[in-house]
Amino acid sequence: MLNSSKLLNISAAVLAGGEGRRMGSRDKSCLEISGQKLISLIIAKLEGLFNETFIITRTPENHRDLSIRLEGDVFEARSSLTGVHAALYHSRTDHVFVTACDSPFLNRELIKDFLTHFTPEVDVLIPVHPNGMYEPLCAVYSKKCLPFIEENLQKNIYQIIRFFPQVKIRTVETARLKHKDRNLETFINVNTPEELDNACKRANNAE
Repeated sequence: MLNSSKLLNISAAVLAGGEGRRMGSRDKSCLEISGQKLISLIIAKLEGLFNETFIITRTPENHRDLSIRLEGDVFEARSSLTGVHAALYHSRTDHVFVTACDSPFLNRELIKDFLTHFTPEVDVLIPVHPNGMYEPLCAVYSKKCLPFIEENLQKNIYQIIRFFPQVKIRTVETARLKHKDRNLETFINVNTPEELDNACKRANNAE
């Protein structure tokens, strides 16, 4: 099976459009860990893996320091599904790997291993935990998902997985990815000041 996302023609989109309400309405993508902006950490982890990496943001003025394509949401509603839609809408490839700007421990080797499960006919490639919980912001989506996502957004349905029954899904058990990321830190998100503090401590201990 092909294991190069460049050969498979996949882009990557980093969603940086959240309100950060639990972070005191701060732009989480601009928060720093070990002296680096979260968004910069994520981009560095994705570098060279994809045909292109771009950012979905409502505050492009916060990212003028980055030499990367910036795009905005198409729908007004603020939600992760809105971000996934924008990623697909603006993508120059048929498939997009979507991740969030608040995942400081995104593991490059886990992503590479995850992508080996991809084939072009799949509409959604997504990790799933033993309890059945999906990781929709560490997943690959096809442009074929767009009409179903748009239909849900027009109905104010914002849960990402709600359109899954309408497309072809392939799941990857997270247990199969642990050999690349033993504690699955890839799926840690930073949503509160306390979580940011813990992430900074974790990063400092790893150095």
